[in-house]
Amino acid sequence: MKGKLISKVLLSSLIMGGVFVKTSLAGETPEELKAQIEALKQQIAVMQQQMASMQALIENLQGKVNQVETKTEKLTPQFVAKDSKPIFGKPGLEWQLYGRVKMDYHYDTAQIVYYNDFVGTVKNRWSYDSKNDQYKYDPTYQNDSTNFNPRDTRLGTLVYQKRGDWIVKGQTEIDFYGYNSGNNIIPRMRLAYVDIYNSKTKTSLLFGQDWIPVSQLNPSTIEFGILTAAGNLWWRVPQLTIRQKVFENWELLGSLMMHRRISTSSEERMPWALARIQYKDGVLNKIFDKGSMIAIGGGFKHDAVKREDVSFPKKYFSTESDVDRWLICGEWLFNFKLFDQKFQFKGEAWTGRGIDKEWLRYDLGVNAYGEPIEAYGMWADLVWNINPRLSFTIGAGFDDPNDKEILKGQIGPQALNDRQFTKNTQYFANFWYKLSDNMSIGVEVMRIETERDKWVDTANRFTLSAFYNF
Repeated sequence: MKGKLISKVLLSSLIMGGVFVKTSLAGETPEELKAQIEALKQQIAVMQQQMASMQALIENLQGKVNQVETKTEKLTPQFVAKDSKPIFGKPGLEWQLYGRVKMDYHYDTAQIVYYNDFVGTVKNRWSYDSKNDQYKYDPTYQNDSTNFNPRDTRLGTLVYQKRGDWIVKGQTEIDFYGYNSGNNIIPRMRLAYVDIYNSKTKTSLLFGQDWIPVSQLNPSTIEFGILTAAGNLWWRVPQLTIRQKVFENWELLGSLMMHRRISTSSEERMPWALARIQYKDGVLNKIFDKGSMIAIGGGFKHDAVKREDVSFPKKYFSTESDVDRWLICGEWLFNFKLFDQKFQFKGEAWTGRGIDKEWLRYDLGVNAYGEPIEAYGMWADLVWNINPRLSFTIGAGFDDPNDKEILKGQIGPQALNDRQFTKNTQYFANFWYKLSDNMSIGVEVMRIETERDKWVDTANRFTLSAFYNF
């Protein structure tokens, strides 16, 4: 704008000067005219130099304006899912607060256990009578109950910083599934990590507590437990994970992962060593829609496990045994359209030995003799996005430990605790409806079948859920 204005002023001056010269030509001698022409040439040369200087100044100022605009450009679209969320910070360093308020209303037809508020297994129908030193049938496992559960309310912070090719993202998140008494619900750390990414090499290094790096998918349940102990391996565990994109569609992953040490007497010396390879889009898009992927992963851990005394019959063992744990897991996610309706089919299948606390399979990794238990499982679900506000999901999963290995050292299935089983299966179906971009309500029915050798204990959970995202 400034350059055009200066050019117009100079052009007007030249025109006015030309008019003045033309009107004053009469009566002048040739020598005087030549002198005036030479003077005008000198003036034009000076003006051209001034114009060149002004043009250079304009270009310099425009360059500074571009630099300022680049530095203050919002980084939000690369960082957060919704641009409408408030962003704070300064150029190059941004952070945001987010969260949700959620309330689940449950009705259970029998006692469902695994940390009280989310589904795992059905309570064992047998209980131990310490007075008579024997197990007896306990009909109270069939007691029904209602639960008003606000514990999945969450608060989180995201931090984003960019310096050249380097992008640093940090995230912390809490919910209220800590240990509690009544309504004195204690906050619990869900996520706390930093992810360093180089956009040129497409390499990412993450350290801190995040979702487990293999078996990454989760079913679309309303239930917080997302098929816990029913085929879905999941948890959030401290880790050191590196990801590398290869070509356009491949991603390689390597990770060291381990639960925080609870006691210094623990003799665990090796974390889980994990690897995963993923293929996304590419040739899959010839059959499915964008975002489809397949992956395979696995891991190994050498461990020292403390043996427990076996009460029936009474035997005693040394306090430690060596255990080799391993896992192989396959994952898939396919987006597709059918009759102009959007669908998503996803799931996982796995097999392994000694899989327990890092995968939310407590008391299922080793038996009473300190020997690792082999197991396999899978889950799958189908999500139907009926319209932008309404979705329907149906799915199922199961976890199947080796019966002989888990029962070894026990007098029978009655001696298994409430989290142990020979097979556990869950089925579910739900609807989600969005009242607005931030507010949703959902209903779900879930069936749980927990097999302990020749007995199968069953329960149903009916859930009404409402949450508000902010």
